Amino acid sequence: MIMTIQQDAGPATPDYRRVFGWPVGWHNGGLALVTGSGIGAIAIPRPMADRVLPNLARQGCDGPALAVPTKHGAVVMLLVEADVLAPDSLPSGVRVLTAGTMIPLPGDRNPNQLTHWIVPPDTHHRWLPSLNGVLACIRSGH
Repeated sequence: MIMTIQQDAGPATPDYRRVFGWPVGWHNGGLALVTGSGIGAIAIPRPMADRVLPNLARQGCDGPALAVPTKHGAVVMLLVEADVLAPDSLPSGVRVLTAGTMIPLPGDRNPNQLTHWIVPPDTHHRWLPSLNGVLACIRSGH
C-alpha cells in the first residue's frame, strides 16, 4: 500500500501522521518527527546500536530506529513512548532527546538524505516501547 503525507509529497513518502499518529512537519526541506506529545527518542552512537538493537528485539523492547548522520558521527535514534521523565544517570553516549527536537525522517523529497531506517516502523506493530524499558535493555546490553 502506498501512503503519502500530502498530495505534492510524492507517492513513496510515508504518511507518518495518518498511519502512525506521529507529529511530523517539514524542516530543512525534508520531513521531520517532532518529539513530544507522547513520542520521545533516545540517541545512541552507531557502534553501540549494533550491540543494543538485537538485545532490544530479544527483550521485546524493539521499535522504530533510524540512522542519522551528525557532525560527530552517525547516531541511531530509537523512538520511544515518552511516558516518564528521563532518569538523571544515563549510560555513556546515550542522550534522551528533549521535547521539540526535530528528527529527520527518510522520504522522497530529499533523495540525497543519508537518514535511513534500521528498524522501520511497522503498521502491524504500531506501539512504541517505553523509555524505561529501552534504557533497561541498553544498560544490560553492555
